[in-house]
Order: sequence, then structure tokens, then C-alpha cells
Amino acid sequence: MIEKISKDDWQYLVPFFACTICFIATDFLGIIDKTYIAYWSGRLFYEPYRMITSHFFHGDLNHLLANVSGIIVARYFLKSLGLKSDYFFLAFVALIMPIQAFICWCLDILVLGNPMSLAIGFSGVLFGIDAFILMTTIYGKNKFLSISCELKKDPGLLKSISLLTGVGIIWSFLPGISLFGHMSGLLAGFLLFWL
Repeated sequence: MIEKISKDDWQYLVPFFACTICFIATDFLGIIDKTYIAYWSGRLFYEPYRMITSHFFHGDLNHLLANVSGIIVARYFLKSLGLKSDYFFLAFVALIMPIQAFICWCLDILVLGNPMSLAIGFSGVLFGIDAFILMTTIYGKNKFLSISCELKKDPGLLKSISLLTGVGIIWSFLPGISLFGHMSGLLAGFLLFWL
């Protein structure tokens, strides 16, 4: 059964279209060079805008399609858990982007000592959303910060999101995938759940 578009779906469309427009700007029109907006561990504190911009740009069409599909999957899970907020998803995305980038920077600089780590893509954010949804299926969540979201726990969805997250973690070990970007997103999502 196809679910109808509702009035609160704008919150999913904003990051969906932001990623799509940024892809067109870089890969079709060539008006933005990805190296100027990518997460770069050695430049993150000199150019803090990278904490946000890096999430909306993608390496190729497959990368873009995988990440915008993740937005659709997140919508499905949040709707299935009974989300009652018109702006929860967008607020969560806005908050998790800098947190995920900061955790990734800590891993890159403080643990590995690597100032040359580069990354782009929305997948770190999606891993954060997965972690939040995973915890919600176990415990439920009435409020996120001051946002009433009224998410119900659901053991049936726990199996699905656990499988999806597990496959994503395994996928993260493939060459060319940002393992630290994904794991920092996962950690950020777990942390945000407890706020």
C-alpha cells in the first residue's frame, strides 16, 4: 500500500532536495568544487561551515541515490513509530550534522592523528537517525529536547532497523566508504536519543 504524502512531509523533502540540488551544482553544472565544502579533518576548525556543507554533497549518482533513499526509509520508520511532529526530522538533522562531524574529527585527529581525512555525504546523518530509531523501538520517546514527538516503542520494527543498521555497519568496512563517518553518526544518534 502506498502511503499518501502528508502536510509534515516537507521536513523530509528539505534535505532530500538540498542533496539533489547540491549534486546538480557539482556534478552537472560544475559550479561548486567538492573539495571546498567537504569534511576535512585538518581544516574543520578553520572552516567550520564544513560541518554542515559536507553532508549535502555526494561522490556520484549511486552515492546520492543511496542517501536520499535513506531519507525515505527514515520517514517510513518514523511514521510507523507514530511521529507527531511537523519538524522533528529537520530539527534532528540540523542538530546531528555538527555533532557527527565533531565526533568524526575527534576520531580522526585525537585518535588517529590524521589531518587529511576527507568525506562527503549524508550517510553519517542517516546512521545517526538509524541509531535514534533503534533506541526508540526499544524505549519509545515522547520528547526530543523540547519537541513533542510521541514515538512509540515497537519490537516488530526493532528487528527491521537492527538488520538495516547491521548491514550498514558491515557495508562501512568496504573500500571507499567512510567507516569513521558512519560510526560517528551512529554514536551521535545514540547520544541524541538520551537528550
